[in-house]
Amino acid sequence: MKFERGVTHVIFFDIEYYVPREHRNGPGLRANPYLDGSFIMGGVFQRYFPIDEKPEKKEEFWIWDMDGEETLEGGNLLKKIYHYFRESWTRWELFGGDPRLTEPIAVGFGITRLDVPVLFVRSMIHRIAEPEKLYDTYFKLRHFDLSVASAPVVPERRYQKVLAPVSQNWAVRNLLEDERRKPSGATVWELYDAGNYHAIIEKTKSEVEITKRTYIKLKKLRNGLVDYFES
Repeated sequence: MKFERGVTHVIFFDIEYYVPREHRNGPGLRANPYLDGSFIMGGVFQRYFPIDEKPEKKEEFWIWDMDGEETLEGGNLLKKIYHYFRESWTRWELFGGDPRLTEPIAVGFGITRLDVPVLFVRSMIHRIAEPEKLYDTYFKLRHFDLSVASAPVVPERRYQKVLAPVSQNWAVRNLLEDERRKPSGATVWELYDAGNYHAIIEKTKSEVEITKRTYIKLKKLRNGLVDYFES
């Protein structure tokens, strides 16, 4: 892999996904982008240039801010998110000039299990772009899932023979010494039903900030710049 100042960048992001009431009581991950009545509510995104330690301003896209009355998710929201990621690819294509240059790096908790597949499938359903372009945009990113990356450096006391992705709560508690628990996805569904969009926005902004802090802490640990329990 090759990195270059001003081109190599990370995309910290978190999306919120709505699950209708009839599908909320199943086991495990209840978000399925093929279920009727489910949709992406929106998300918060931030580019970060790690070589210079320089973040861009956060950008956010929400379904309730979209113009138009028909298929807001497909007609407007998903296009804006898609174009945001395409802008990162354009930066890589135009300014990189080197086929060995590492692709944009997408960072978040659980993004390989939820965020990236959901964005791809919902965009496919609404025909935001040709399938091959959608695949290139979302699946050719370098996915850095913090649930996986944190696993080797946080303690596991009960099942030490198993190495597996860890929850965001466990990673944050151990890496950032933050005891506050992340609300479950069900909380966001209830907030949307109640029309409390402000709370959803603030929660998602906080998630992206936690993502950034965890990424930076892991980088410092890797480089030997901090001890395990040093913030």
